[in-house]
Amino acid sequence: MPYRNLTSEQMDAVEFNDNLLLTACPGSGKTKTLVSKLCYILENKEFLGIGKKKVVALTYTNVAADTILERIMSFGINSDSLWIGTIHSFCLNWIIKPNIDRIPRLCKGFNIIDEHEKEFLLNDLKEQYDLSPYDKIDTILDFNFTPIYCRDIPEYNVVKAYHAYLYENRLIDFDLILNLTCNLLSKYDVLCERLSLLMGYILVDEYQDTSLVQYEILRLIVSKKNTVVTFIGDKEQAIYTGLGAVVKNKNQLQDYFDLKELTEMRLTGCFRSSQLIIDFYKKYKDDVYHINSVSEIKEFPSVILKERNVDITQLSIYVAGIIKTHLEQGIHPGEIAVLCPSWFDVIKLSNEIISSNPEIEIDGVMISPIPKNNENLWLNLIKLILIKRNPSNYIVRQKLFRDLLVELKMLAPNIESESPKRILKEVNKIAFSLNYDCHIEIWLNELITRFCDFIELDMSNDSYPYKEMVSLVNATKKRMDKYKMNYKANDLHSFFNFKSGVKITTCHSTKGDEYEVVICTGLLNGKIPNWNDIIECSAEHQNYVARRLLYVIASRAKKHLYMISETGHKTQKGYPYKITPQL
Repeated sequence: MPYRNLTSEQMDAVEFNDNLLLTACPGSGKTKTLVSKLCYILENKEFLGIGKKKVVALTYTNVAADTILERIMSFGINSDSLWIGTIHSFCLNWIIKPNIDRIPRLCKGFNIIDEHEKEFLLNDLKEQYDLSPYDKIDTILDFNFTPIYCRDIPEYNVVKAYHAYLYENRLIDFDLILNLTCNLLSKYDVLCERLSLLMGYILVDEYQDTSLVQYEILRLIVSKKNTVVTFIGDKEQAIYTGLGAVVKNKNQLQDYFDLKELTEMRLTGCFRSSQLIIDFYKKYKDDVYHINSVSEIKEFPSVILKERNVDITQLSIYVAGIIKTHLEQGIHPGEIAVLCPSWFDVIKLSNEIISSNPEIEIDGVMISPIPKNNENLWLNLIKLILIKRNPSNYIVRQKLFRDLLVELKMLAPNIESESPKRILKEVNKIAFSLNYDCHIEIWLNELITRFCDFIELDMSNDSYPYKEMVSLVNATKKRMDKYKMNYKANDLHSFFNFKSGVKITTCHSTKGDEYEVVICTGLLNGKIPNWNDIIECSAEHQNYVARRLLYVIASRAKKHLYMISETGHKTQKGYPYKITPQL
């Protein structure tokens, strides 16, 4: 049941029915509380006075959205009035697509460029303008759709050329989704009013990772006074300020959203870590409140090791040794995580450990040939085909199928007359009969075409479904060329199904996760935190960024924590990296 075994802090937050700022320390059951609060709202809609209004939950990742919805559905609670997803999905589905005729650059159709396509394009443009491939380029436009750079520097020209290419090819990126949405809402007040009347509650998860334009989109809706808003997160875990996130406190949120009242509550009990682990990482936070371990391992004799004498050439051997020690102690591979500064470091370390230790099961970086985080029309169908049909995946597949039907109802009205059971049966039939021993682009074309034939969907060259298929095929081809992938369709299952083993990932990607053993590498100033996040910043801000990262890294650990500042790394000028000073 959703309200089982909740603490008094958690239950107070669940039952509170006004504007709320909920600060949740690491391991405090934030997701459990959010799920319970959503269940409470959905079960008490009449009591709360929202009737048939929608409940919107905004998450930082699609994975988080899926996890929350799966839990709600597992309780058997009717979630028809719930919409949950990322801010980008929200903007696309609630604002851009229903009002596309009001956006001249999109009204004749558009496609979304994913991060990999964007990278390819920017690298080509940087070469044209004599910039290094390693130069960071910020393509975000301000509210007036103007680059942030001065006109007389190469970066300005690159960004202008990038956006000109998008415009000419009817493309938008994830940042433009936000810009166009904000522009639309600012121009048409009636849209803001309509959305606010539709939405009884908006819950913002990981609110500390919200950017200025995202805040503005929400403000334009919430300020109409028809919607109750809940912000959930922890400003101590604000590790995306380098990507534009803005951390606001209670008073700032209340003023910005013009809220009559905003109540702040805290979750201070940590169910994850031993008190020794908590006492180690609490020195990196700014707020003075105490975090108490309420875990079964509260008194566990944790190992906390700072290692500064391992050479880069020996790093994989050293890390593998730690992993083997804990595996021999009976710790499950999936309860061990190795954190690295960047994806490049993840790939390098994964390969080195795998090649020298084939007996260790590794869940390292495996870049999917098909972009999994794109907002493409056909991704839900592809996932439905590739995710294994077993009891543990039942709710996941149920959600995918539901979302697929919602998308298709707008494009193929006759699908309403089809039995969902018959459609799913046909999807499974197609899955069994497809040829998997072929190139992935051939497989994609065959899958989508056969499904469209079944539901009688227009697939002429000018149709939106056809353009979405072409876009996905092209993005897949580019990705496979870039990473020199030789996969065939029969390799795809491994990218879309759960993998066990020792997790090797980046520090930023692990936020929200927990492991019995955490091994962090690259704790060097310029890597953690990255130069791009601290360069040309004040010493105070550099210290802030470093402490936020160390706080998140260390708080992932339940029992054991290894902090490694390996030697041998050199800067571009040949100087050795220094240890992250806050460590």
